[in-house]
Amino acid sequence: MKLSQPCAKMPMMGFKAVIFDFYGTVAEHDGSGVTLASVLADRGYALRPDLARLYWQDGLDGTAHDEHSRSREHYRAWQQARLSELLRACDVPSDEHDDITATLRHPDSVGRMVAYPEAHAVLDELRARGVAIAICSNWDWDLHESIEQSGLEAAFDVVVSSAWVGARKPHARIYEHTLNGLGITAEHALFVGDTWNCDVEGPSRFGMTPLYVRKPNRERDHTAPDDAPASRPLHDVLDIVAST
Repeated sequence: MKLSQPCAKMPMMGFKAVIFDFYGTVAEHDGSGVTLASVLADRGYALRPDLARLYWQDGLDGTAHDEHSRSREHYRAWQQARLSELLRACDVPSDEHDDITATLRHPDSVGRMVAYPEAHAVLDELRARGVAIAICSNWDWDLHESIEQSGLEAAFDVVVSSAWVGARKPHARIYEHTLNGLGITAEHALFVGDTWNCDVEGPSRFGMTPLYVRKPNRERDHTAPDDAPASRPLHDVLDIVAST
C-alpha cells in the first residue's frame, strides 16, 4: 500500500499506537450557536480572516505558554486577554468587550462537538486490535469535556491538550508529552491529523509517521504546501496499521 509522501520517507517499525488530532480529524462542531464573526457583524464590525488565523492559529502554533497553563483560571484569563487584543484589532471599543465575551460564553452560544460517523468504527477497530489510542490537540482547558460531548470519551488511552502542557503543536514538547503518556518511542507512533504544520511536519520532525486526513468540505489548509500529497480518508488508518 502506497502511503502519502511524508509517510513514505519514514521507516516502518510496527505501530504500537495511533495519535489523533481532535478537531477536524475525529470530530467537528455541529454548526449551532454563534461565532465571533457573526457577533461582530451584528454590531457593525468585521473579522478579517487573517486576524482570525493570527488569534487562533498562526500567532500561537508552535509556541510555549507555561505561565498561562498553571491552572484553568490562568488559561482562561489569557484567552480573555487575547480576545480583547483581537477585538481592538477589529476596532471594537473596549466598553463592548465584556458584553461580547459574555455572549460568546453563554451556554446557548457555544454549540456542540460531534464525532465523525467513521471515527467510531476506526477507533473501535484499533481498540479490538490492541493498538493504543491518543488525542494530541491544540485545544483549551476543557478538552475532556469536548471529547465527552462528542461521544468518544471511552476511546482514548491518553488525552493531551496544549492548554495543559503549555505548548502548542508543532512544538516538540506536546509530542513528547503524548508519547511519554503512551509509554512508546516516536518510531512506533502513527500521527493522524488535518493540519499540515501541526500534524504532518511537526510529528515527522519528531520521528513519528504522519498521515494527513482532511475532509473535502473543510476550508483550505493554508499551512499545506502547494505540492502536498492529497489527504487520505480516516479509514485508511486501519490499512496502514495492518500493513506494518
